[in-house]
Amino acid sequence: MNEQLEYIGNKIKQGSHFLAQKLSNILTVEIDPSLFIPFEDQPIDWLELYFQSIGDSLCSGEIAERNILLCADIFGRRAVDSEIPPDKSMDLFVHSRTVILDFLLIEIDGIKLSTKTILLATKTINQLIDKASSAFISHYQKSLSIAKYALAESSEDLKITLKELNDLKNALNETTIFAITDKNDNITYANDKFCDITKYTKEEIIGQNHNVLFSGYHPEEFFEKVRETIRQGKVWKGEIMNKAKDGTTYWVDSTLIPFSDRNGETYQHISIQNDITEQKFTEELLQKTEKLSLVGELAAGIAHEIRNPLTTIKGFVQLLSQALENGDLPYSSIILGEIDRINFIVSEFMVFAKPHTIYYNKCNVSEILYSVISLLGAEASLKNVRITNRFLSENPYIFGEKNQLKQVFLNMLKNAIEALPDGGNIQISLSSEEQDIQVLIADDGIGMSLDQIQKLGEPFYTTKETGTGLGLMVSYKIIQNHKGSIHVKSNVDGGTTFTIVFPMLAEKDHAENIQ
Repeated sequence: MNEQLEYIGNKIKQGSHFLAQKLSNILTVEIDPSLFIPFEDQPIDWLELYFQSIGDSLCSGEIAERNILLCADIFGRRAVDSEIPPDKSMDLFVHSRTVILDFLLIEIDGIKLSTKTILLATKTINQLIDKASSAFISHYQKSLSIAKYALAESSEDLKITLKELNDLKNALNETTIFAITDKNDNITYANDKFCDITKYTKEEIIGQNHNVLFSGYHPEEFFEKVRETIRQGKVWKGEIMNKAKDGTTYWVDSTLIPFSDRNGETYQHISIQNDITEQKFTEELLQKTEKLSLVGELAAGIAHEIRNPLTTIKGFVQLLSQALENGDLPYSSIILGEIDRINFIVSEFMVFAKPHTIYYNKCNVSEILYSVISLLGAEASLKNVRITNRFLSENPYIFGEKNQLKQVFLNMLKNAIEALPDGGNIQISLSSEEQDIQVLIADDGIGMSLDQIQKLGEPFYTTKETGTGLGLMVSYKIIQNHKGSIHVKSNVDGGTTFTIVFPMLAEKDHAENIQ
């Protein structure tokens, strides 16, 4: 059990009486206070038990969840019996979140808790409150079902029922992203929050099939299972990534509730959703941070083992050069230069373990690119790859570290060559635009999908069978440190273009940096 999570749970349990009293004070402004006191047939203080069980759920599990549902059941029956409008009753679950969060902000102030624990606690509490609200709503559904058969007998009853339905609709509209879909998955109703997140107007979205929101993140099998669950008359719950009209994606925590006719056939379903995009982004950020931490540990462990054999190789190359009569060992300068570059790359890899000072100078980007093309020219020829270049910039200078930039372009060009298993063309261009230097490395190789592009630069993610996923990660870090940016365009079997942009170095800027 997570000790920090258990600590938060115990704090909520200890403050359950205070939380119950505070929530009761908020709700009794518009709801009869007698609903929150124990009855003879229900002697328990259910509101206090409700908060105790939320705290217990962070410590234990199933028993606490059953108690929460029991409390929702008690409140649901009392609310329905007292004919309280559902939008007023739903305030209990809306204010529950606020009361707990306000309480925790005070109680854990100054306590060192990990971001991951706080997110997990918030997510768990939200899920429990959502389950309790769903259980609570079921009482109104039962009540409305009974009222359905009485409509024919009393026009007055019809007015009351329509008001309750309208109140429930208003409650859902105010608190959730809400939509109604027919049996063919066509949208028949959408509230304002649904339109806000999808960027569609009501006129545009009504009548559209739900697949207009598909982002491509989930496979077709995922949605087929969702549809099958709905067809069986079962409630489906889960997280979905959708795509808005403007192409942006967002995450929603969804509950899909089917409606069946007398024959048991599903004729429509409603979707109750909450926007969790920020939460998902934070979770991904935490995962990347953990991976980078692991890279740092690996770097610290292997750097020493790599440098030792490099020192030995360098020493013997120098000895072989001295042993020759003319002291000129063929390619010795290239070998020694590449050994020094490997040693430098290992040092850069250590940035993720222990950042260190890098000295930047005036760098000629075209010279670095020519050097990289020369180094990989032989490998490209062996693989039937043709490299062409087009350098238009008259002032191809930036402020940077030459070896780091060389490492970036080597990674990019090597990846482009490997993306052409059957040979092909690579175009390297250099140009200047206003105050920027722009380098394009384009190939006509196998390309990448949108999902692959989004994962580029993540630790250990690679599209190659023998890749480590570290080359691009280091390259992205170097470009970021040079105040540059990188953009990728690609299509499967349609080639890939990497665009790297650096701020141009003016002569006066170079003089200021030297001073």
